[in-house]
Amino acid sequence: MKTSTLGLAAVAAVLLATPALAQNTPSDVRDLVGARAAGGETQLLARGYVNVGVQTGDDRKWTTWWNAQRAVCLSVATVNGRYDSIVTTPAPDCRRSGGGGDDRFQPPAFGYGRDGGGYREHIALICYGAGQKLTAETRSGYEWDPDKRRYKPRSGDDWTNKEYDTSVTVEIDGDRGRIRPAKSMLPPIRSGSDDGWYDIANLVVSRDMIRGEFRLNGMNKPRLSIDRRAGHINLDGLTKFSGTCTPLDGDRKF
Repeated sequence: MKTSTLGLAAVAAVLLATPALAQNTPSDVRDLVGARAAGGETQLLARGYVNVGVQTGDDRKWTTWWNAQRAVCLSVATVNGRYDSIVTTPAPDCRRSGGGGDDRFQPPAFGYGRDGGGYREHIALICYGAGQKLTAETRSGYEWDPDKRRYKPRSGDDWTNKEYDTSVTVEIDGDRGRIRPAKSMLPPIRSGSDDGWYDIANLVVSRDMIRGEFRLNGMNKPRLSIDRRAGHINLDGLTKFSGTCTPLDGDRKF
């Protein structure tokens, strides 16, 4: 659907995040996008990165790489044996605190384990996957004017779906929950968060499923569902995401 530049720009400013893939790819690894995975791994090691995790999906594989000197965490998506995308992701996704060095990440003090002497379930997950978000793209060209019977210049914005590879982090503590989407998933105008974390409302945790929703802005309230049996996550809203989760707690599966 096509609309005027001014009209769509006003809507897009509220609802949509601008494409940020290139901006989220550090300059020291940008040349590796499209490289064969074997050669890319050799180069990442040579540039000070260490492989700290791997997750396999239906048609791609995600690896996380940590650079202790720069305190940078990378998420690398491999498709058909080549690096399809390389994006920065928060340090806790590499199980690090982000302060440099080789410190192991511990979940932040969100409340953990026991409450008043009784057990309270705690789940901490990192979920890798892919999704789509509506984005405005400015296009220019010519269109046929049937009244004047000639082509005339035209410029405007088109709605288009942009695909991305990224990750989200989820924490459940008893009857409370929160989620931290990657920066590339966030709209430019959004509700306040606690260091990137958004509270999960209407949280329901059962033996097999986790459900809820969170608010990015007044019109963007993605619904969250996690299948605990398969480890699959889905976000359904103006920004969509699906992927596979693995626990941040190293001593157990969730």
